[in-house]
Amino acid sequence: IAGGLAAAGIGSFVKQSISQASDLSESLNALQVTYSDLGAGAIKELEGLGVGAANAYGLSQTAFNGFAVQFSSFATSIAGPGGDVVGTLESITGRAADFANLEVADAAAIFQSGLAGETEPLKKFGIDLSAAAVTAYAAANGIGEVGKQLTEQEKVQARYGSLMEQTAKTQGDFANTSDGLANAQRILKANFENVQATVGGPLLGAFANLTTGLLPVVE
Repeated sequence: IAGGLAAAGIGSFVKQSISQASDLSESLNALQVTYSDLGAGAIKELEGLGVGAANAYGLSQTAFNGFAVQFSSFATSIAGPGGDVVGTLESITGRAADFANLEVADAAAIFQSGLAGETEPLKKFGIDLSAAAVTAYAAANGIGEVGKQLTEQEKVQARYGSLMEQTAKTQGDFANTSDGLANAQRILKANFENVQATVGGPLLGAFANLTTGLLPVVE
């Protein structure tokens, strides 16, 4: 019985590892395609952030890559032509990890809504990204031209600047509480998923070949 349970446990771990490796491979491909215009150097920087994301943000490499793809349009708009897209992504990921003790995915969804102009999700946390607040921030920080309406890109830049300003008090919270139970568990889970992806990597090709080889039999 003990041997059977051990074998089942190992089998489950191997299966999950192959799945994690497949997810990581797909996320890396999506990251590279999404940011291909930035060049190989920027993509390498983003991949590096993903490798360290478990300890920095409580995100597995796969999860960070998904986050980066999810925020690609906003990061490009915020950074502007020739701007630091990678730095922008690093800042907003860090702030999402720090925000209101939420899961990063939940904070990211709220931030994304705010950057898109939806004010209600952030209003629950006392953050004002109303049109009036965004216009005032833009005027105070030299975004846009005096007397002219803000462009969509300028609105996103102003929303981002205002969001980062209004959440500045939470900056560094994840790092400061990384030894607390909640964040320690997030870090452990993310690192474990990374380990599974590493273990599953060499098995992924063999599993794909096996699956392909079985197709004629199934047909």
